[in-house]
Amino acid sequence: MLVPALAGLAIAAAASEISVPRYESRARLWIDGRDAAAGRDGVKVLSSRDFARQVIEARRLGARLAAPAGAGGGALSGAALHLAGFSLLPAPAPVSRETLALRTVERGLDVQQVGGGQVVIDFVSPDPRLSADVANAFAATYVELRQARGPHAAEADGPTAAPARIIATAVPAGTARWPTPLLTSLVAGLGTFLLVFGFQSWARRRPGAAGHEFGAVPMPETTPHPLQHLPWIGAATGEPKDDAEMASSLRLLSRERENADLSRLIELRGGAARLVTVTGGRPDESIARCALALGRSLAGAAERRVVVVCLDVASPALDGLTSDPRAPGLTDLLTGVCGFSDAIHRESASRCHVIPPGRGAREADGLVAADRLPLILTALKQTYDHVIVAAPPLGGMVGAERLAGLSPTTILVTQPGGLATDAVHAFDALASLGFGEIAMITFTPETAEKAFSRAA
Repeated sequence: MLVPALAGLAIAAAASEISVPRYESRARLWIDGRDAAAGRDGVKVLSSRDFARQVIEARRLGARLAAPAGAGGGALSGAALHLAGFSLLPAPAPVSRETLALRTVERGLDVQQVGGGQVVIDFVSPDPRLSADVANAFAATYVELRQARGPHAAEADGPTAAPARIIATAVPAGTARWPTPLLTSLVAGLGTFLLVFGFQSWARRRPGAAGHEFGAVPMPETTPHPLQHLPWIGAATGEPKDDAEMASSLRLLSRERENADLSRLIELRGGAARLVTVTGGRPDESIARCALALGRSLAGAAERRVVVVCLDVASPALDGLTSDPRAPGLTDLLTGVCGFSDAIHRESASRCHVIPPGRGAREADGLVAADRLPLILTALKQTYDHVIVAAPPLGGMVGAERLAGLSPTTILVTQPGGLATDAVHAFDALASLGFGEIAMITFTPETAEKAFSRAA
């Protein structure tokens, strides 16, 4: 708000200095005639350039009209235009004082027939005294002209002169004509404030480095959060003595139960789980399948807006999510080849949206380290209830700490029958990168594709 306010004050001050108050005075004539033609003829004479030249010369108004009061404002306005860069045209050739006076008259004079044989003469200028003097000069000169020619004298162009008299003389105006300089400065200042404020709002929403329809993208929050060990879903956390004991002690739940527990965990965390990163201790297909199952479950049961971002480009489970295998996706979004509207697709098996790996995806390391990735994920958080990132194992990967700076809820996928020490090491590796809220899930091995679809 400070920048628009300062800009508005500056423009208001400039408008107050540049604008010149203008004052209007009116003289009123009565022209005798049998019909309205006499009044129209009088208006025609009073508005003619020859009559204006006669008035200026007879009343000696040339000097005052050539340099009216407020010329300083005009000079200041010219200086402002010069500073604004509008000085590319050559300076106009000098003109005579008579020409300047005639131009001032043409700009400020207004003669109208108002009925009943009456004609009003209005004149506007920056000097209230000059406005009154010019209006009276035109009225008096016209009356003198009628008196000198007599009541039946004919004009050169045919009209017959009619008697005329002044029924109201012009007096200097006490207030400036609308709009006043104060009103002009207020309007200019308010308009500038709204214009600058609107431009700032547009700039924040305009297509930026992160995409098109998600508005301006704030820089990701990088404040470290305290480490929090969320529940381990699907397994006990005790340290086994050997592999056989580990296999017997793990609490293997059905895929439906695991998905329900994981979805419930995300729902309970609410806004804290707006961004969810699903990863593992080592490359495994269960990471991608867990991310997809979670996204489908949230989009279906909770009826929330969910998008799955396929960061693990090497996972076969993330292929075939779109009807076109060459559809643009994350790699295209990161390189700026396409926008969000092209990279986001509706997943055929659910209401979930997906951003597939994209064209030319080879390895995840470069994607994780991409500068635009945190910005893209931040933009997605502003539109979706949950952003599920199907990521490769992030422990020790370059750029993973930048994802941790987004404060996601992290799901660490472990394998049934694996050593608990492996899960602990993977947990510690993520914690050392700055991931502060980590839940572990032991994902039951898949027996059939149909079973997975039903679980989702």
